[in-house]
Amino acid sequence: MVILCFGEPLIRLSTVAHERLDNARSVEISYGGAEVVVATTLAQLGQNVAFMSVIPENRLGTNAIMNLARYGIGTSKILRSNHRMGLYYSERGRSIRPTVVTYDRSDTSMANAKRASFDWDHILNGIEVFFFSGVVPAISDEMFHVCIDALRACKGRGIKTVIDLNYRETMWSHEDALLKIGKLMPLIDELIASEDDIISIEHASVEEPELFDFCLNWAHGMLNDYSLRSLCFVVRQIDRYDIALIRGAKVTREKTFLSLPQQVSLADISSCGSVFAAAILHGEASRWESQFLVDFATMSSAFKATVLGDLSNATETEIASLLASGVKPSIRQ
Repeated sequence: MVILCFGEPLIRLSTVAHERLDNARSVEISYGGAEVVVATTLAQLGQNVAFMSVIPENRLGTNAIMNLARYGIGTSKILRSNHRMGLYYSERGRSIRPTVVTYDRSDTSMANAKRASFDWDHILNGIEVFFFSGVVPAISDEMFHVCIDALRACKGRGIKTVIDLNYRETMWSHEDALLKIGKLMPLIDELIASEDDIISIEHASVEEPELFDFCLNWAHGMLNDYSLRSLCFVVRQIDRYDIALIRGAKVTREKTFLSLPQQVSLADISSCGSVFAAAILHGEASRWESQFLVDFATMSSAFKATVLGDLSNATETEIASLLASGVKPSIRQ
């Protein structure tokens, strides 16, 4: 099985430890982005992964491609252009101070990409699963139509389509997002989301004790409104002592599977949602039973929360061993 991840690699500039961006005199450089994290995590878990994007024809773009290739991710489908690389600045939060991400991605190669540049007959050759996130259609109106073209081409070939909602309110208006996501949904087989995506897109104010149930009700509503085969979501709740409670679910039309809750001391919440999505894709590609799949994905997300940076570098054996050992959190009262 080959899984194709479609997205925009970005340069991540992170403050050291928990330093504020305002006070930083140096930053750590890495190559990230939601789809990059998913592709890399899948490759580390042993999946056959390819990546599709438009990347600058310069050293930064070449470094981004080399970063993918070093994990064994196929890069032959990637297009090059003369436009810039996107950036984002990550300021890790602590206690009552939240993590802050600042994007600088206007006029990038993906933002300037044209619909006619994508030959989906060629790109989708040999692909069995097509994954992207809600960031991609938010990049530009042209990229929204590129996503529609890709999904229609997948449907004609029997390729499974998966989207991580990954709603970024700074990239498009709420009205535009609702309109365009609504047009994508009929072409999607599986939707994956995090609690912040759900709360933001619903413009909801939810008390912490009701958050998981709110997301669960939303999932059932989405299955009623669209022809999705399944919907998976992860909820991450962090207290002022930097203890993260992480729970996941997989919802189908026949049954709902709720994960074991996992509680960890938080190091970095960034990319926990993308790692959850990758673990879901890995479990489905491996044809795991749904209950183990959602427990594995939740544990993978919790494990990532203990690691600084975008990647956990966890192996399947490490995560499965934690589940087998019966790791259970001591819930803070």
